Amino acid sequence: MRFLLVLLVITGFTGWGITLDTPLDLARPAFAWSLLGVDLAIPGFLANPGALPFRTSLDLTSTFSSLFGVVRIWAASLGAPGFCAEGILVDGGLIEPNLSYQVWAGRIGMGLALGDFGLGGQLRILRPAGPQALLGGALDLGIFWTGPVYVGIVAESLASLSPYPGEKWPTDLSLALVWQGDLQEFLGVVGVGFMDFLSLPTWVLAGALDFRGLELALGLREANLSFGGRVRASWFSVEWAFSLHPDLPLSFRVSFVLRWP
Repeated sequence: MRFLLVLLVITGFTGWGITLDTPLDLARPAFAWSLLGVDLAIPGFLANPGALPFRTSLDLTSTFSSLFGVVRIWAASLGAPGFCAEGILVDGGLIEPNLSYQVWAGRIGMGLALGDFGLGGQLRILRPAGPQALLGGALDLGIFWTGPVYVGIVAESLASLSPYPGEKWPTDLSLALVWQGDLQEFLGVVGVGFMDFLSLPTWVLAGALDFRGLELALGLREANLSFGGRVRASWFSVEWAFSLHPDLPLSFRVSFVLRWP
């Protein structure tokens, strides 16, 4: 039974991608996870390298997640204006006698602002440590626009090298649109996303409310419903998220962020 659950999670049954992007998606910080992909079009998040130039602070983030009770994830990331770096461990534990699943992953991204547009690239690295130690990587391109509606586009695996002989990672494309506005007593964000529409197309709806220090978010991606929030101070924030799936147990994650303005 545990083998089946781990397989479902790591192969994208839960609504996420299937290949190299899986560890990076699964390791998203808690508040970004709540948005289920719409964060591609929000400045300050790391998923889109094209949005990196519009960051305004230096952040150090650590994340832990228990995904549907079968996969544990640890991640640490550094985000700065125009730059990001991240390290990730995805651990499925002992699946069967003499069989375990463990993956190390990481990325380095850089971006440049061209007026209202941002253009960036990132290198993703994947190293499955078990059952067999291998190494692969891919190059991605990100585009971001800070117009009346924020637009984020990420083209994945424009060039790639799979760690698995004979396997090719397909190029994929994801798009998100976000509207952000001041709603009297709070700030509101509403977004829609179209993820992986060259391979496994999925749609996303997400929104967030910022009550001047307390933020709450809700996202829907096919069968996944995620909700979370964060409490922010000038130099520190705590984030949390819960995910519901009709066929899998509840999952949760928590992130801690140190911020230097």
